Amino acid sequence: MLRRLLGLSFAFLLLVSGVSLAQQEEPKDITEEVIVGPGTVSIATKKDIMMSFGALIRFIPTAESNWDFGMSDNVPGYLINPVTMQPTLDAKFFEAHFNESGTVRDGYIRNEDKLYFNAMPKDRKWSFYAALEYDRPIDTDTVDNRGGRGDNSNFGLERLNVSVALPFNTRLHAGWDVWGFDHGEAASMVYGDDNPGFWLEGTVGRLSYNIGYFKLEENDFQTSLSTAVATREYFDSDADRDLFAGWAEYKLNDSHKIRAFYGYDRIRSVQIGDMLGLLSGGQAGIVGNYDAEIDSHHLGAYYVGNFGGLKLMLEGVYQFGSADNTGLSRYGKPDDYDISAYALAADISYDLKDLVGFSLKPHVGVMYTSGDDDPNDDELNGYEGIENAQRFSEIWGGENTIIGDTNFVLGTILYGYIPELYGNGTPVFTGGLQNAAGSMGGGRGDNPGLTMLSVGLTAAPRIFLIYRTNFNFFWWNEDFVVTNWVNPTISTPVESGYAGFEWDNELTLALNKNTFIKGQMAFFFPGDVIKDVTRAISGTESDDVASRIAAELIWKF
Repeated sequence: MLRRLLGLSFAFLLLVSGVSLAQQEEPKDITEEVIVGPGTVSIATKKDIMMSFGALIRFIPTAESNWDFGMSDNVPGYLINPVTMQPTLDAKFFEAHFNESGTVRDGYIRNEDKLYFNAMPKDRKWSFYAALEYDRPIDTDTVDNRGGRGDNSNFGLERLNVSVALPFNTRLHAGWDVWGFDHGEAASMVYGDDNPGFWLEGTVGRLSYNIGYFKLEENDFQTSLSTAVATREYFDSDADRDLFAGWAEYKLNDSHKIRAFYGYDRIRSVQIGDMLGLLSGGQAGIVGNYDAEIDSHHLGAYYVGNFGGLKLMLEGVYQFGSADNTGLSRYGKPDDYDISAYALAADISYDLKDLVGFSLKPHVGVMYTSGDDDPNDDELNGYEGIENAQRFSEIWGGENTIIGDTNFVLGTILYGYIPELYGNGTPVFTGGLQNAAGSMGGGRGDNPGLTMLSVGLTAAPRIFLIYRTNFNFFWWNEDFVVTNWVNPTISTPVESGYAGFEWDNELTLALNKNTFIKGQMAFFFPGDVIKDVTRAISGTESDDVASRIAAELIWKF
């Protein structure tokens, strides 16, 4: 009996020791660290390196209607050949738009898959974060060939962020991860993207700072000798786009902070021209030099403050610089320009949780960007961000918008709300999304400018249920000119005024902590300016309501 009791006691001690040892070796969730990425599955290692991995899977069935506000019903096509009288572009051309998954229209099922990997030692002296991604509308061909009908794959390294700790409480990063000035909590008028580069972050008391250098385009590299020979920019040692940027943020206390920022956008790689000129190869529209020398500076600041349930955001930015050797003298315009533009934004929200018993946050916000009012002077007064990315603002943004998912009729490029495809005759690129720079005619410093009024609310009646809606009203501030795309010899002046409003809706249902379902509905109701634009483009006014209806099925861990 005694031997049996001793045996049971020994087994119990082994069990307790094993449990204690397992508890001591339980891996830490390193995703709580800001220097690594998502991925909640922690991995125990024999060394002092902590690791984790994770994934994000999204299926997004999408149905779009009247992305061109109904223009395709009124024309046989665009850019009619005067000899054959046949259109060069299909009547549904203005329904096409590009986003992260490719060029799309009408109805499709987008699939975005990300795999996250993280590693960091316990002393935090270095860190590693990478995300592999596949993002395409799906069919048999795209999934069998990992992206489409070409010999390249869509699956690749979407994010990379490696860092090393340095003296004086600083850390050096390298890679391509989200970096910016004012995305998220502010207006997202200046810059926020995952361009490759290096950045140094540091903290001194309540002051934090971040200084970076980013390579938006590099032309001293081609994939083959034949490609290099055929690319004239390759032999121009200066034909790149570089961003030198930094910000400093001071926390007055836990409820109030101010961030000041500066960015120097050095552009030597963007073809000057409007959308019609670049797409037609100079057969119509305006086309200038490919080697213009553009130096654009952004200097600004924003403030975020919380006063109990009330939240206030204020932002202002001044854009200045020069654009030389544009090649527009062939159209009777100056060759060299001064850049002088500005943008302002404000938003106020209030959480009614104490009154209604759950989080209910209405908000009212406004954004104003200056426009260019004189096509004959040597100034570019139409504001352009380093990247127009209003879609990334948590105030009035969202991936489910129509205006922020590229809309040629509205004059917008992916992520932005500014009508950057339009202007009054001097289409000089002074900023904008690099993916479309020099090919679509965006980023025009002569754009008419934008006034936006945003009214909306976010409600979370249950921990697993969130509803968000926004009414965004748009006015274009200055007159501009639109060329007819059926007969490009005709150009029509369009007066400033009310462009219309977009109503965005998103309902999120959490089935558990790792799976979610979203329902999305967006409608754009065109105003008089958009009606005039459709008449100028096609010769006939169109005013159908554009819509986007989608669902998201999400798995995340």
